[in-house]
Amino acid sequence: MEIKDYSKYTVLVVDDIPVNVLLVKGMLSKLKFNIVSANSGQQCIELLKRVKPDVILMDIMMPGMNGFDTTRAIRANNETSDIPVIIMSALNSDSDIKEGLAAGANEFITKPFIQERIVNSIVNHINLAESFRKKKEEEGTSKVGYDSVIKLLAFTTSAEGRGVSEVLTELALCLPPFLLDDTLYALDAFTADKLLAWSTKQLQNMVPNNASVSVNETLDHVVGMLRPVAKQAKASFKIQLSGELSISIDGNLLQSLLTNVLSCACNLASGEINVVGTVSGGLVSLDVTCASEKKTYVDTSLRMALALETASKMNGTVIYEPGDAQHHFQIVLQANV
Repeated sequence: MEIKDYSKYTVLVVDDIPVNVLLVKGMLSKLKFNIVSANSGQQCIELLKRVKPDVILMDIMMPGMNGFDTTRAIRANNETSDIPVIIMSALNSDSDIKEGLAAGANEFITKPFIQERIVNSIVNHINLAESFRKKKEEEGTSKVGYDSVIKLLAFTTSAEGRGVSEVLTELALCLPPFLLDDTLYALDAFTADKLLAWSTKQLQNMVPNNASVSVNETLDHVVGMLRPVAKQAKASFKIQLSGELSISIDGNLLQSLLTNVLSCACNLASGEINVVGTVSGGLVSLDVTCASEKKTYVDTSLRMALALETASKMNGTVIYEPGDAQHHFQIVLQANV
């Protein structure tokens, strides 16, 4: 089996026999799991008030609160009910296995304990839990985002004056949809200054959900969404990235930032929009350049102000250098170390 670093994952071992805990630690040491232990069911429940492990390895035969009762208590608590529980026991009768699974265990492993099977089970349950969690987050964000955008579009179509409609449309391109809450519609005016102040406050109050995000995949996704816009503007994208660029960041913020900057480039461009991505000195830099022969003036002040606020939330920055014949945008963010 390929050795990987699982140091960001925590495994809780619940067993009243110290040598068993040491045995499990030895099995998992090569993969660098973070191991915590409890010597009783009651201590396990108390520990879970402070620590949320990714997987629990549960013994059955313990004094006081046995493994079955402990598993039931874990499942009865909303804060811990989603943690995978793997029962490891010398008991191997059908009734024991049935009771363990009925108590809420995800798997029942009996002696003899085979290291590869235990490790594979832990990794599989971590992957399943992460996939389920990610799916729930995506479904929740998708619904909130869809509802927010529909509400904004409906409001925009009823807005008096083309200027208000345009500035609200720009707002939808610049911010993650879930930030478009009802405080927006409570504003006494929808001027660029008011919207910038409101957007800045929304971003400042936002708690980022940081994770390792692929810039390559996010950029591909945004470019795919903007291709119809580019085609309408008679422009096209040329992407050049120096390998796989990864950032520990809030993915929604990154997508909003890229959508803002690249859609702005579409409005300005005549021909090719070049996006060059590099990593240097712990920083990811995305340089966006586009030639422009358009004579009409395109006001980018609100868009760039919002882009700067979004980048600042991610400990980065955005630079915009307008020109008569060429426009240059630069996004700088911290790379994963």
